[in-house]
Amino acid sequence: MAYGITVEETGGVELYRFGRSKQIFRGPKPDLSAPYLTFIGGSETFGKFVLEPYPKLVENRIGITCVNLGTPGAGPGFFLKDPVVLEACSRSTRCFVQVMDVAPLSNRMYAVFPRRNMRLRSVSGALRSLYPQVDFTGFRYISAMIRKLKSVDGEAYKVVLAEQRSAWLARMLELLLDIETAKTLLWIRPEGGKDLNQSVTQEMVDVLASHVENIVTIPFDVSENRGNGLSGLRKDTGWMTRAVHADIARVISDELQALQPQKRPA
Repeated sequence: MAYGITVEETGGVELYRFGRSKQIFRGPKPDLSAPYLTFIGGSETFGKFVLEPYPKLVENRIGITCVNLGTPGAGPGFFLKDPVVLEACSRSTRCFVQVMDVAPLSNRMYAVFPRRNMRLRSVSGALRSLYPQVDFTGFRYISAMIRKLKSVDGEAYKVVLAEQRSAWLARMLELLLDIETAKTLLWIRPEGGKDLNQSVTQEMVDVLASHVENIVTIPFDVSENRGNGLSGLRKDTGWMTRAVHADIARVISDELQALQPQKRPA
C-alpha cells in the first residue's frame, strides 16, 4: 500500500497490522501496555503528506503513547466494521474522533467498499433516476462521481447531499456510542479556499455534542496555501502541510493539559 509524502519530507512510511484487524495502519507499532490515547479519522489524521502527523507530534509533546488509527479516505463506517479497532479505542484513556467527510460512506444513493471507502461499489436506482443523463459505469472513486454530479445538476445534487448528511449523522452517532471511553470530537476545518468540501455543517456537529466529552474545532485559512510544493494532491487534503499538523498538535496538547485535574494548594 503506497501513500504520498511531501516533496520536502522524502522517506518511507512505516505500516503495520493492528492485532486481528485486516487493515493496515501507520506505524511505528504502538505499545499498549501503558495508558494511551487513540486517534481515528481519515487522510488528515493518517498524515498522508508528512512524516510526523499530528498524533505523533502530540505524543512528542506530552510523552503519552498516541495510537494513530487514521486511514486515507475513511468515513465513519470504516471503523464500525472493525471490532478490533473499536476495542482498542474503548480501552484508551481518551479517543479523538475526527469529523470525517460525508462522501466516503454507503447510503441510499450509492455503496462504498468496507475497507476502501473512497472506492465506489455500486449505485442505486434512486441515484440513476435522479441523474438519467449520467453514465455511472466509468466511475471508480466517489470523489470523481461527486464532482460530475455537481457539475451536471447542482440542484439534483442537493438531494444527494441531504442523503449523505443523514447517513453520516447516523453512522457518527453509532460510532460514538460504540467507543466506550472519554471522547473528543476533532473538527479540522479548512476555510477560505475555493472549491473546498464544506459538506459537514455546524448544526451537524452540534447534534453530536451530547455524545462526547468535548469538541475541539480548529479552523485554518487555506486561501493562500493549498499545499504549495506538493505534487499529485487532491484539493481536499493538499492544505494539510507540516505546519498545519504542528498547529493541530499544539491545540490538542493544550486541550489535554486543560483537562487534567488541577492540584489543590497544600
